Amino acid sequence: MDTETKIKNFIDYAREVCLQNLFLVDNFKVDLKNQDNLYEVERIDNEVISKYENIYLLLDETTILDIYKKDRKVFEKIEKAIKKMAEDAKIKDEYINLQIKKRKELKGNSGSEVVEKFFKYKIKELKKIKGDLLQKINKVLDREEKLNLDLSNAIQEVEQLEIVEKLQPVRAEFRKLSIQLDKYQKELEETENKLSKKWYYEIYGTTDKETLLEAYNTK
Repeated sequence: MDTETKIKNFIDYAREVCLQNLFLVDNFKVDLKNQDNLYEVERIDNEVISKYENIYLLLDETTILDIYKKDRKVFEKIEKAIKKMAEDAKIKDEYINLQIKKRKELKGNSGSEVVEKFFKYKIKELKKIKGDLLQKINKVLDREEKLNLDLSNAIQEVEQLEIVEKLQPVRAEFRKLSIQLDKYQKELEETENKLSKKWYYEIYGTTDKETLLEAYNTK
């Protein structure tokens, strides 16, 4: 077996080990969220998912081939880490190889493509919502600026009090819109992160599209 084929096979195996682990941990994290166990969710994000994620993102053919050629010991360390991940999760090689085969067969018609498209659609929609909110906020700020200018020019106390009364709902509206903007901005950043990390949709690459959509529609 030539070096490039060996590296390619290793990457297929390593990616599958990472994805199977990430799938299991991500589902466990969803259960914890449903139980409002936010402490454990954060711990799993920082201590478990980040470990698998970092290895998964390292598994680029050019990068691994370069490591293999320059420092065989480092490559062997990565190999051992992947093997340990599989052993710790009690995932057998036969199962991994079966999932690799399934992933290749379903490519283009798997749940992975469905989820990836969903992320892209969600990002587009969230950017539209964010844009609409920013327009509303700018209009509110213009109203507040005009009222503040009127207040600074007002001489009579009665006139000042009337302007202050008008300012209160404007400021309340600004706070409300700002909270909404923060919420959608956070959701946008989270979705963009999921799309860029890839594994969030790649974990569904061994499920066919119809099965995933059916499971989603029955929720």
